[in-house]
Amino acid sequence: MTLSAQLTHFGIHAVDLDRMVDFYTRVMGFVVSDSGVGRSGARVFFMTQNPECHHQFVLFDGRPADVTYNPVNQISFRLDSLDTLKGYRQALIAEGITEHRVTDHGNAWALYFKDPEGNPVELYTDTPFYTPQPCGEPLDLDQTNDQILATTEAMCRGRPRFMTREAWMQSIQDKLDAR
Repeated sequence: MTLSAQLTHFGIHAVDLDRMVDFYTRVMGFVVSDSGVGRSGARVFFMTQNPECHHQFVLFDGRPADVTYNPVNQISFRLDSLDTLKGYRQALIAEGITEHRVTDHGNAWALYFKDPEGNPVELYTDTPFYTPQPCGEPLDLDQTNDQILATTEAMCRGRPRFMTREAWMQSIQDKLDAR
């Protein structure tokens, strides 16, 4: 028997739950699909952007304000297009979140920022290319989509083991089938 698991959602604890729910609904575009109080007594908000998925993201009360490190390494959201990535950048700027790291990973274009509680967030969209990771080159989202695509393709073709995203996906499927 082959085991397969698909990541569908994740949850984090918040210091200021109401502020976090506001940010992720108003700025990030999630809707609250359910809310209540869990068995532990913590308030919980289930959020989604997909009507086929009850929740993709869950926020809980209970993160201590005095924790000396951020227990969240990264929250990543895959977007449908470069235009959507650019749109989120503008929404973040309008929200006053102007500290961004914009990166061309070769296989993805990404925008990194911190949410209201300092959690690292990545917004990304896939490119049509594969290049070995880690890879992180500067990305200028003020360029046209065609300029960005051409720059990324040239960068990827100059690195070892270049292939299209489709070829890479097939190589992963082959590995999965061989299990």
